[in-house]
Amino acid sequence: MKEAGEGKFCPFCSTRLEYEYYQYAHIGKFKCPKCNFGDNKIYKFITDVDLKNKTFKVDNNKFKIQFNSIYSIYNFAASITATSLYDVKYDEMKKALEKFVLNNGRQEKIVIQDCETTINLAKNPTGANVSLRLVNEDDSEKDVLFVLNDNLADGKDVSWIYDIDFSNMNNVKRFITSGTRAYDMAICIKTSGISPNKIESYLDLKEAVKALYKTKNTKYAISNYTAIQETRHEILKLKTSSNENC
Repeated sequence: MKEAGEGKFCPFCSTRLEYEYYQYAHIGKFKCPKCNFGDNKIYKFITDVDLKNKTFKVDNNKFKIQFNSIYSIYNFAASITATSLYDVKYDEMKKALEKFVLNNGRQEKIVIQDCETTINLAKNPTGANVSLRLVNEDDSEKDVLFVLNDNLADGKDVSWIYDIDFSNMNNVKRFITSGTRAYDMAICIKTSGISPNKIESYLDLKEAVKALYKTKNTKYAISNYTAIQETRHEILKLKTSSNENC
């Protein structure tokens, strides 16, 4: 575990939990060796998870989805479990999940100036680390925009960014930082071992978005709470202006 693990101790007896496997935050298969917390009834097993082809199986029923993140699989596991308890048929679930997409800055995928772009919200270390896991699973050349604000709704203390794991980033050519704490984010990325030559900082978000699209690499935009809509707005403005100039 290179990231800050949450939920390491049993909430009932404070004994350290034993994990059979770990995904992120507190998510994984665990059990308390003292009071057996975590030894729960399993309603549905998700099997044959294929993140590349975006498929998985439940009770030998194959589901096709629009996402390739492990936390999306956990969300779908929860929804399938809940709907199955109300006798919703698998065929109906398949239709719903196959068409389901997230917009509004949650794993939103768009094409800007011929560049595939993914916008995602990350307001804590877990969200940021899962977002970076998605970046790492993409083998193409990439540029990453990270926008960090410290507005009241975000919290003034941004020390949590040092629990983000920027090590061993796969094929990221540039990190661009922006937001009210753009320089803090840049320092965090630098101290994690990323070369300063790969880091650009812009307090002006509009300038940061323009800089992001200076190349034709795949783009990822990660923003915290109050920054996400402004970031999305600036990216979509660029898309609109590009279409008008065509």
